[in-house]
Parts: sequence; C-alpha cells; structure tokens
Amino acid sequence: MEYSKRKQGVRFAIFGVFLLVAAILVLFQVFRTRTKPIFDEKVTTTFYAKTSVGTVLELKPENYFSPEIYDYKKFSFDVSRCDWNTAGSYRVPVLYEGHETNCVVQVQVGDLAGKEEKETETINGNTAITGIN
Repeated sequence: MEYSKRKQGVRFAIFGVFLLVAAILVLFQVFRTRTKPIFDEKVTTTFYAKTSVGTVLELKPENYFSPEIYDYKKFSFDVSRCDWNTAGSYRVPVLYEGHETNCVVQVQVGDLAGKEEKETETINGNTAITGIN
C-alpha cells in the first residue's frame, strides 16, 4: 500500500514538472511572436502631410512615433514614388530597420500658396504610436 502511494506521488511530481515546462513553452511562444504595433498586419495606419509643388517634404519620425518605444534613427521613408514637381497624392511607405511597416504617409503635393488656409493644428499634431492600448 505504501509503495503504491509513493509511486502515485512520483507520478504527480512528474506530471507537475510536465505542466510547468508546457506553461513555460507557451509563454515563451506568446512573447516571442508579439510584435511592435507598427508591424501588426491586422492594422494599417495612415498619416497625412502636405507640401507645395516643387518643395521636397522632409518627413521626420518624431512627428508620428513615440520615442519611448522606437529609435528614430531606425526609421526611413521610401519617397522614391513621389514626384515633388507634379501635383497629386502619394503614398510613402514607412520603413523600420529596413522592413516595411503597416504605416504610410499620405503626402498631398499641390498649390498651397494660392489657397487661403486657416491656422489649425496639423492632422497628426498630437498623434503618436505608443503600443499601449
């Protein structure tokens, strides 16, 4: 009888170790596959910017992203498809460490000097991707 209880105790101990290892593996997988918000494939973020014809727009990551999470030096903007001398709307992909993110900047190139515009805060004036829900 005592041998049976001891054998059962060993089985419970082995089962407990197995469960602990399984829980650690699951947690490791969850945290390993967790991505930064800019790489979340389920969400697309569009920022907006305007410039006049002939003026090359200098896009800066500090206008769009939080410094607590992202290193601004790792951002780049692919402006190769923008024609600064032709009025129109252009989508500029945002790259982080050379990888395309889910963010784009919609650049409107047009005649801004001829239009009367009222002074308002920019569309993205207080926007930053933080990763905090």
